[in-house]
Amino acid sequence: MKKNSAPVFVFFLFLIASCSEEQKKGNLFVNGNFSNCKNDTLYFVDVSQSEMKVIDSVVTDDQGAFEFHITVPYEGFFNIDVGKNTHQFATVVAGPGDSVHLTGDAKNLGYTWKTSGSKESQRFNEFSTYVSRLSKKREVLQNRNDSVLSDFQFQVSVLKDSTKIPDLDKKYGDQIMTIQAELDSVEEEGAGEIRTFIDKDVSSFTNIPALRLLDPYDNFPYYEKVTTALEAKYKNTPNVELLRKMMEHYRPLCKGQVAPDIELNDPDGHPYKLSSLRGKYVLIDFWASWCGPCRAELPNVVANYKKYHDKGFEVFSVSLDDNKKDWTDAIKKEGLTWPYHVSDLMRWQSSVVTLYNFQGIPKTVLLDKEGRNIDRDLRGQALTDALAKIFPDPITSAVK
Repeated sequence: MKKNSAPVFVFFLFLIASCSEEQKKGNLFVNGNFSNCKNDTLYFVDVSQSEMKVIDSVVTDDQGAFEFHITVPYEGFFNIDVGKNTHQFATVVAGPGDSVHLTGDAKNLGYTWKTSGSKESQRFNEFSTYVSRLSKKREVLQNRNDSVLSDFQFQVSVLKDSTKIPDLDKKYGDQIMTIQAELDSVEEEGAGEIRTFIDKDVSSFTNIPALRLLDPYDNFPYYEKVTTALEAKYKNTPNVELLRKMMEHYRPLCKGQVAPDIELNDPDGHPYKLSSLRGKYVLIDFWASWCGPCRAELPNVVANYKKYHDKGFEVFSVSLDDNKKDWTDAIKKEGLTWPYHVSDLMRWQSSVVTLYNFQGIPKTVLLDKEGRNIDRDLRGQALTDALAKIFPDPITSAVK
């Protein structure tokens, strides 16, 4: 018996070591302490896929301490939800082999949770702090905007002399424009911070939610480089696969990319394809006869068409009308002399709405000679200025 006991003991130690090593590779350990969370139930939820899934639950002790020992198959996003009927949760970015520690106030986790251990969870914590700071800046400006609008509406309601409305409109309109300029500045500053955050570690998993704060139209190269880096590091991971699908969905709508082709009939039933206009600069103009702002903008489109058509500028008008006569009457009344007028007469159920992913009109997209996106949502002076850069006046250019 004594001769065999040593080998058995050694084998037992080897087995324990092997199991521990497997746990390190395949298990996720999460512990922590939440204040205001005495003997409450916490749920560990996988939010990496389209349908959220509760993986495990634990009950905190008298001090709000808790531990989760979970087997996870991939790097992903996981929420720790407090109780059954609460919107309070903390997010963990982790995967097999990670050990994460969390703290926070269960009554206000969104602004108080902190994490340590997992590199990605710490980075997500940094990102969340930035988002919270940006949200507060937006909130201050939005409250100012709402206050100005409310005051304007009150002043109009008590005004006895209607001839003074234009003066009020200008006074308050100038204030709103100033606030909007500040909001735009905050957004641009925020986008710059996000790009800097991503550049610090392009293959970081936390870049996935960070990208969602960047408009893909102007930031598509960031979507491409992050997706490529994550695919190399995290193969067959749900979040990365979803990111690839999202990126490919946005691709044709982004600056520098070939715009989705459109093929619809004109009022006489003749089909026209957007791609048939390659070799010209093209303004896609989504409009409708029933759209007031669209009709107000059309004289500007007509003026630019007359000025630049002979130099290689074309307009491809896509109507969201559902009544053919209303559509054709508006074409004649507004003097839209270009031949490319198409529609499926399905209003907001039109295929182009989903294809170009927009919710309102007028909507414009400017394409170069290869059918690539140059700019979008150009109206008024912005459209005139953009076309003037493409087709510079030779006399003006010579003087400069």
